[in-house]
Amino acid sequence: MSTPPLPKSPTSLNVIALISGGKDSLYSILHCIRNGHKVVALGNLHPPSRRTNNVKNEEEFEEEDLDSFMYQTIGHSIIPQYESALGIPLYRQEIIGSAVDTGRVYRDQQQQRNQPSSGKGDYGEGEVREEDADETESLIPLLQRIKAAHPEANAISAGAILSTYQRTRIENVAARMGLVPLAWLWMYPSLPAPLERMGLPGDAGLLEDMAACGCEARIIKVASGGLDGGFLWGDVSGRDGLVRRRIVNGMRRCVDKDGDGDGVTPESVRRPVVLDEAFAGVLEGVLGDGEKGVMVTGGKEMVKGEWGQLEMLQSTNGGTWVVANITAPEAGPGAEEQMKAIAEKIEAILASTGNGNAPRTTADIVFTTVLLHSMADFALMNGIYVSLFKKPNPPARATVACGDSLPEGVKVMVSAVVDLGARDQRQGLHVQSRSYWAPANIGPYSQAMSVPVQGSEHMVYIAGQIPLEPASMEVMGTSPEALTRPWIENYSTRAVLSLQHLWRIGHAMQVDWWLGAVAFLTGGEHIATQARLAWELWAKMHAREEEEDEDDGDSGLDVWDIKYGGRAHEQVTGATTPRLPNFEVVQSDALVPAFFAVQVEELPRGCDIEWQGLGYRCGELKMAAEETDYGRKIAVSTEQNLSYVSIEIDAEQSPSDVESHLQPVLQALPEGSDGSHTIIYTSQPLSRVPFPAQVVPCKSVWGPRGRQLAAGVIVQRQTSSF
Repeated sequence: MSTPPLPKSPTSLNVIALISGGKDSLYSILHCIRNGHKVVALGNLHPPSRRTNNVKNEEEFEEEDLDSFMYQTIGHSIIPQYESALGIPLYRQEIIGSAVDTGRVYRDQQQQRNQPSSGKGDYGEGEVREEDADETESLIPLLQRIKAAHPEANAISAGAILSTYQRTRIENVAARMGLVPLAWLWMYPSLPAPLERMGLPGDAGLLEDMAACGCEARIIKVASGGLDGGFLWGDVSGRDGLVRRRIVNGMRRCVDKDGDGDGVTPESVRRPVVLDEAFAGVLEGVLGDGEKGVMVTGGKEMVKGEWGQLEMLQSTNGGTWVVANITAPEAGPGAEEQMKAIAEKIEAILASTGNGNAPRTTADIVFTTVLLHSMADFALMNGIYVSLFKKPNPPARATVACGDSLPEGVKVMVSAVVDLGARDQRQGLHVQSRSYWAPANIGPYSQAMSVPVQGSEHMVYIAGQIPLEPASMEVMGTSPEALTRPWIENYSTRAVLSLQHLWRIGHAMQVDWWLGAVAFLTGGEHIATQARLAWELWAKMHAREEEEDEDDGDSGLDVWDIKYGGRAHEQVTGATTPRLPNFEVVQSDALVPAFFAVQVEELPRGCDIEWQGLGYRCGELKMAAEETDYGRKIAVSTEQNLSYVSIEIDAEQSPSDVESHLQPVLQALPEGSDGSHTIIYTSQPLSRVPFPAQVVPCKSVWGPRGRQLAAGVIVQRQTSSF
């Protein structure tokens, strides 16, 4: 089975292309065109002009290159030629200021003063003095000029490949200017090869793809270890590949050149295939020869009881604090008024936690679960939700609609995980640019938040991932052509793509192992098959393979940024790409991590699957499974005394039996806990919950191998021994 093609973008954007004179920004323009967008203007920032000592008149100046953290200025004198060469109007502006804020994630001056942005980029009476300005802010007047001349402009393109430093700053400015950020080359070296390059040798894949569409990129300055003057004027994208081989043997990524797009058509621009090799193989494996082995009969209808009062709960577990099941039906019948009351409750609870110290705030929330009655209420909920978070990395989030499974009168229910540790120890991933890597962040949430547990271990909360094709941000497999294919092929493709998103984010956050995952599903007659397929994908991605002997010395890192850009802190450490799953850290009998498939009423964008996972970064953990009187149990314990247990409660249980089986769940867990957090996914309304737990009401629950359950339970706690 071939990998699915990239769909055409149904919505053409009008793009402002930032250019530096380097190959990456020019190549990004070609990808804008390849993806169906129109470049309406070019933007460039250049060093300020300085008068020479022997000028004949005031018009003669010499412009010097800058040692900038943010902007490439080498060869900037050639930039005016781009306008005539490309036939696109060019706008230029001087770079003002320096790298004032050198943090990994950028905060503009208004954010630092905790003042809301006007969205127009002007600071009014609070304007920052020129000598104190961060060089990033030089983009604001440039973009204001361009938007005034081209009011149709609604996107901005940049050539960032691996630099989080550069990407987050452009995303910050784009958000303030109301522009969609595009970063087609983001993580490009780690993406699967385009079809045209598959099976071909070569370690400089991006340069190979540039050469294929006629780009000519020459080295005009050398400032990198491993390279010397002999590389000057070498064509790094030449068709003979000679310079590329020399660079690979030295040190990758020097400074670049001017490009010429003569004779290039959009179709000649290569794009990475959608699925990594491993996921393409898994997709082919689950489908096999047609539907053999995956089609199963539908689940049985569960006996429904009546929900009792769902009480808000608070629980602590080591360094985290959970506030769960927050509802506000008393505020009124609408989702907006209920969400407003929920937001007030959250802020009041956090404000009451000082105990002599500074109270926690919404900036300490790292993950939220938002349950809606209907996805039609999403916009109303989201408009209030976004006001809670005023920081660069809002919490990761999973949002689903549960329909009538929610208690009567409840339109919104929110649960939040609060980190009690130091804020500067957390790591967030908040990619807002469109690329070929994974879906851009289009809401008030981060793709992931990594929280230290103890020592070097980190809990990684990852947002729910739906099957959006990253370049177009459209749901995969919904085109008229795709809809002519069997439903199982389309569903499987979406299930694999959304799982790949989870994996790529996990890689970026250096996850070693998944503690568990939930596949939220929608559907009717095929729900049993959907649950079975989701399990098959999850299991196959955890199948041990023979170790490959691969050490090509290519870390996929931007060596220039690490050595000379002052941004080594933002790059992945280590010489090789981290493995996920990393079997070297696990002591077990080749067990697959905890898995539940949970049927709900609706998912965002009308999708039929959403993966949500909890990752862990660690040195060692143990896994064990056993059958109990109340169902199968998988237990994970780590070196730092974290215990993560999942329990499957069989579907044969009646509502009263489910309630009676919940109590032994806690009693059977290890002693010596300083608190725990429990989540119950249940298709049977409970008249009471015998212990504090976050509840996710749903239509059906499924476990490994597509076995229907009455409930799935997850308990996380700190224990006294490993």
